[in-house]
Amino acid sequence: MTKSVASMLTSYDSAAARETAQRLRELWLKADKVDMASISQEQRELQEIAGIGVPALKEIGDAVAKEAGKKVDEYLPLAGTLWDEFGREGRVVAAILLGSLALAEPAKVLPVLQEMAGTCVTWEDADRLAMDGVEPVVRQKPQAWLGTLEPWLVDKNKWVRRAGITVIGRLPMKYPELTRRTLDLAERLLRDEDPDVRRAVSFAIRMSARGEVPAVVGFLARHVPPTEPSGNWVLCDVICSMSKQSLPSFAGMLTRYERWAKDPQLSPQDKSSVDSAVQVLREAARKRGRA
Repeated sequence: MTKSVASMLTSYDSAAARETAQRLRELWLKADKVDMASISQEQRELQEIAGIGVPALKEIGDAVAKEAGKKVDEYLPLAGTLWDEFGREGRVVAAILLGSLALAEPAKVLPVLQEMAGTCVTWEDADRLAMDGVEPVVRQKPQAWLGTLEPWLVDKNKWVRRAGITVIGRLPMKYPELTRRTLDLAERLLRDEDPDVRRAVSFAIRMSARGEVPAVVGFLARHVPPTEPSGNWVLCDVICSMSKQSLPSFAGMLTRYERWAKDPQLSPQDKSSVDSAVQVLREAARKRGRA
């Protein structure tokens, strides 16, 4: 695919970006398809979804980015066309191209990425844009660009909020010293009403444990039980979805979650979530006791 992309871009003209995007579409449609059951029928009606596997799309996106180099003005039209008109697959490819262009001119491209985030229709749109489009810039110079993402966390559009916290949540894996700041930013969305955002908040807290575990333990100690029910699911999912490597460090939270489980004000659904977290912590405590 790499050679095919390089060949078609030898005559690339930004004024005819749609023609190039169509040729890229013809290329990715030759790749293998995967199960897209995680995308709802409602979301399928909002964009074309061919079901092409991400590895094949990333190969195409990487090849386009390589050919584009630092030609931001020349290739932004192609990225925009892929994102706006070529469905789920076009968005995966566009996000990779945009990540490369953003490294060349972050001040110009990051606002474009924020605007695009507001047009997402699926969690995959938001996550790919976050990880492939925004993260390369923020990860390279977090102290310079992390503050740029704070307005994303209060955006009215849920996908902008999700994209922002997804990028922030992945930083502690490379920069453990940013764990506490990541948690402070995640705290702002702990009571977000949208389930797609809450899932990303849980992810951010769990990824923070790959930076500094004690900071995450302290975070949970401050917030369990939460002051508002909207934070219930996140604080339970953090435990239930924690990596096996990190989980033993949270066994000390068992008593706090057990007390929370006895709260008569919990809804049946929230009670089930807390009970699940309790079971996970009990097992972690048993394993730690045998170690």
